[in-house]
Amino acid sequence: MTLERLRERVRAALGDAVLVADDGRYARDDGVEGPFVPGLVVRPRAREEVAELVALCHAHAVPLSPRGAGTGTVGGCLADHGGVVLDLAGLDRILDIDERSLLAEVEPGVITATLHAAALARGLFYPPDPASLKKCSLGGNVATNAGGPRACKYGVTGNFVLGLDVVTGTGQPLRVGHRSIKGVTGYNLAGLLVGSEGTLAVTTAATLRLVPRPSCAVTLLASFADEADACAAVHRCQTGGVVPAALEFADRLCVRVLTASGGLAVPVPDQARALLWIEIDGDAAGLDQSIERAAGCCREAGALAVSVAGDAATRERLWDVRRALSHSLRAAWPRKVSEDVAVPLANLPALTRAAREIGATHGLDVASFGHAGDGNLHVNILYDPAASPDVTTRVDRAVADLFRATIALGGTLSGEHGIGISKRPFMALEQSGPLRALQCELKRVWDPGNILNPGKIFPA
Repeated sequence: MTLERLRERVRAALGDAVLVADDGRYARDDGVEGPFVPGLVVRPRAREEVAELVALCHAHAVPLSPRGAGTGTVGGCLADHGGVVLDLAGLDRILDIDERSLLAEVEPGVITATLHAAALARGLFYPPDPASLKKCSLGGNVATNAGGPRACKYGVTGNFVLGLDVVTGTGQPLRVGHRSIKGVTGYNLAGLLVGSEGTLAVTTAATLRLVPRPSCAVTLLASFADEADACAAVHRCQTGGVVPAALEFADRLCVRVLTASGGLAVPVPDQARALLWIEIDGDAAGLDQSIERAAGCCREAGALAVSVAGDAATRERLWDVRRALSHSLRAAWPRKVSEDVAVPLANLPALTRAAREIGATHGLDVASFGHAGDGNLHVNILYDPAASPDVTTRVDRAVADLFRATIALGGTLSGEHGIGISKRPFMALEQSGPLRALQCELKRVWDPGNILNPGKIFPA
């Protein structure tokens, strides 16, 4: 009865237009969790309506899950409690691009690639570039502190968030942060909310920092006989005077899939077992020296070949292949579990080795790729559910072993996807009881009724 009463209250306060009838497509995200069909889906048309909806949910003690574009992989936007999904896709306006102050004001439903294009048209640059940038929303990026290849040089979403308009769990609108590039007045509440996965507040607008557009960019693709050589090249690049905008890695199973599909834009030697995408951007006048230095670092590490893609079309094809790698793996196996663990850079070779060994131990195919420049790899466990009765059990054990190995290497459970539903059982591996309890106390302050995404990150 509570949900039905809420539906009528929403209809009376906000009108029929905000109620979404097709709730089935909200039952999953891009991961393996679900399906969880929500009890009610609401898509506001204005930021003020978000505050009204949250206040109604608080008054009726109905759980509410904020949702962006649904491209997450850990179930962070799913209504596993059967409550309300707050679809923020309707708030999709770029409110302002201030060219003199180098900032943008956006609503949470703006697609990341849309802001990229709008900034570039003004000679500016918004660097964060998740692989799903053509589909994912900026509100979702803020909720998970999304990264991407260019985090190697520029940083992740949180490095570009100056301020946020939010609604707390009681329906209270707040403005946190600032419009200035620097600001240390009070606690860094914007920083607290970035990456909080919708458990503390709902973002209704974000002030994002922009930077001048680089005048030129070049991509290199280097191939290696094994993963260890590729990791050595990463170290050489980062300590040899190269400042790569992106430094991306793919292991032997990824190489096999890419070469079999013929998708690579440049030739790769038959004996290649690892790849590195290296992007260098900046002033065209000084780029040639950086390219030579990066290529030299790769050759010193044992590269089999280094190809340079200087023209825009070849660069775009190379990056399209990298960004589509997750989908290429998904197309080649019936099921895929993708984890996004991260370790200190010195332990990157050990992580790639551990991932292969875990796959061998459990009789599973494991493919690793991702952001070698900041130690964040996407480790994909690939399998066929029909292959054997115990395959899902072996997958679960492999995931647990991967997390334990990552923590032993000084790493973290998630570099950019978040915890959501999928990883919450493993939080104790990384964080102590008192630390988890402190974070739960913070949630009670922001969301005293525990209605915002309850059970995400920490058990409800």
